[in-house]
Amino acid sequence: MSLGVQNTMKNYAGSGLQAAAFEMLLNAILNNQGHVIQQLLNSDPHLVHMKGWHDINPLHRACLTGDYNIVLMLIQANADVNSLTAHKETPLHYASRRGIPSIVHLLIQCGAKIDARDLSGKSVLHFAAETGSAQVIKYFEETHGLNVRDLDAKLQSPLHIACTCGHLDLFTFLIKHDRSDLNQADIDGNLPIHISSKNGFGHMTWCMLRLLGVSVLKKTNNTGLTPLDFVAQGDKYGHKELAPILKSYAKQSEFEPVTGPVKLWYGLLLYPFTLYLAIVLLSECMESYQFLVYLAVLVMFILHVNGFSHRINHISRWPNPFYTGVFAAGIIHTTICYFYLIFPVINSSRIMMIVSFIVCPALFFTFWTLVRKDPGAVTSSVEELDKPLTLVDLCSMRNPKYNYCPICDIITRNVSKHCKLCDKCYLYMDHHCLFLLKCIAANNHAHFLWLLLIAVFNMCSYMIAFGLYIWTLYPHTHLSVTAVQLIHHHAWPLSLFVLNLVSAVWVGNIIATQFFLVTRGCTAYFTDVKTKSYKLTAFQAVANFIAFLFNRPLPYRNPYSIIQNL
Repeated sequence: MSLGVQNTMKNYAGSGLQAAAFEMLLNAILNNQGHVIQQLLNSDPHLVHMKGWHDINPLHRACLTGDYNIVLMLIQANADVNSLTAHKETPLHYASRRGIPSIVHLLIQCGAKIDARDLSGKSVLHFAAETGSAQVIKYFEETHGLNVRDLDAKLQSPLHIACTCGHLDLFTFLIKHDRSDLNQADIDGNLPIHISSKNGFGHMTWCMLRLLGVSVLKKTNNTGLTPLDFVAQGDKYGHKELAPILKSYAKQSEFEPVTGPVKLWYGLLLYPFTLYLAIVLLSECMESYQFLVYLAVLVMFILHVNGFSHRINHISRWPNPFYTGVFAAGIIHTTICYFYLIFPVINSSRIMMIVSFIVCPALFFTFWTLVRKDPGAVTSSVEELDKPLTLVDLCSMRNPKYNYCPICDIITRNVSKHCKLCDKCYLYMDHHCLFLLKCIAANNHAHFLWLLLIAVFNMCSYMIAFGLYIWTLYPHTHLSVTAVQLIHHHAWPLSLFVLNLVSAVWVGNIIATQFFLVTRGCTAYFTDVKTKSYKLTAFQAVANFIAFLFNRPLPYRNPYSIIQNL
């Protein structure tokens, strides 16, 4: 390619060849070919000022492409940072749309005008909103004091645009700290909630309904349409999901608060325990064939919960507590069955008696404290030199070790991760545990492993106790006869034995995975091939694991680990 460029420049003559060189420059910018760009500019510095379709010049194209070095190269070649397209769009407009704060910062440092508007009256804030770039909007707000409520020629603010395009992270950023006016109508009289309802964006509509109250559902635009009317006219899944909920709230008093699906949430949480309790009570009323009840309900249960996800089926998108209910129900029912049915039969065993009164309370205590424990939420920006970092600080760094979280509106370290289910950033995040309804991160990772270990021990204890229970009831009975008695008359403890066996294998696999990760100083999220491939002897791995369980520094550190505490 370099030889081709040189040959083109040697034969350079006339406007036709200049147009070809200009086209070659635009293609090189699009493909991030810095060496080709430099050769073209060295051969003809005027190329940087040429304009193409809709008067777009090389700097406009580079800002859209988003390569910092190429933008810098063009600026150093005397590109005009305030050049206009046919629609009066500047390179800063395009850089804002691309959403890279460092390029925006570079253009401003080189004299780009912040207050420039295109033919539609859109500012840099509106361009950033089109692609959902909360970082760029935060940069302008924090550094230059731009008003996020700024309106274009259609009286639309960045919030209107976010609701039109469905940028949920930007929407969350804009409604925080009273940044945006939720009651601002555009030129057609549409509030942001009208726009989100029209497009079928359920969660956005829900958030604004929570903030504005039920009365907003009766507000009309210039054509007399309410948010509910827009939903009724739509045919997307989001419209169908919104319709019954908005209709229900529209019937309520304007002074009644929008609380959310509390009953649904608690119903899902208690569903596993209640269902299994009903099965037990029904089967105990039967003299035989008890196992048929468990099999029938098991099939129905699997078919019913097959479509369950991390969130409940509601526009609020609350985290689904069903899996936490499954875990809690398993612990509680196993404990009830053990102490009510099995323990009175095998209480002559001192070992089982000791285990019973140590392991069960330990499991409940560990589970309860883990559910209530903070995983290690990051609530404020990282500080350097006794002051919080800003986006300008990040723009001034090459390969910064920090990230900006638009939802939490803070600057965090690269070893922090935002969980959209918890709606928080966590240090050294491992994963979001559906069975605990919270994340596993820096503060509770070791606690989580303790729960897994105690849970497996508890499951194994129950299975051993079940074996002793059957041996005591049928000491000299043939195995086939015993099996028939179990499925006909002891389906309750038998079903729990099967569930504990399956759970023990599954949890054991999780422990093995966690053992591999934590001994090498990484988590399920913060890891890479080099970190995981670090070799440890069996003794070193066990020593690291024990140290991790007791929140102590690992004696055999992985030099490739990016997590300093592990």
